[in-house]
Amino acid sequence: MLMNARRFTLLFVFASMLAACGSSPSVKYYTLSPEAAAGGSNPNLALKIGPVEFPRSLARSQIVTRASSTQLNVDEFNIWSAPLENQFLQVLGDNIGTATGSNKIVVYPNEATFPVDYQVLVDVLQFDGDKGSSVTLRARWAITKADGSAVDSGLYAQSQASGGSSYDALVAAHSALVAALGQQLVTHINKLQPSP
Repeated sequence: MLMNARRFTLLFVFASMLAACGSSPSVKYYTLSPEAAAGGSNPNLALKIGPVEFPRSLARSQIVTRASSTQLNVDEFNIWSAPLENQFLQVLGDNIGTATGSNKIVVYPNEATFPVDYQVLVDVLQFDGDKGSSVTLRARWAITKADGSAVDSGLYAQSQASGGSSYDALVAAHSALVAALGQQLVTHINKLQPSP
């Protein structure tokens, strides 16, 4: 009788563990998306975008949110579909290409098959936020000539309201900030162009 009770208890525990495993949340994958509106007509402008440096705390597949000024949350079930730094550069390049009207945009680590007028380097200091609140992007940037000499540099620091408490809203705010950074860079690149 005692053995049967033990077997029943073990079976119950095992069944409970299986039920708990079966109720795990499903993993969801997210991607940044380009948002720039067409605005320029400079098809001959040739740019290389990147490389970009990211904080090590963001160099992971999980989406990171900020709990406080000193605490980050790493979500195991809401994942970037590709490394965040790769998505960041690809979307930044798409936005800059759309805003300038140029098809001569190459994104690091790809090599250009054409002479490059300028290269854009970015050092991301912060790119996180809180669901239901906002996302902050702080980044140092530099624009260099093909020979590596800097011709302009600056700091971008903005926050974007997420407009909702979902991860979709959070990621949309991330994308909006990359678009705004791209617009700032386009403004500075345009100032470097010779007057017609």
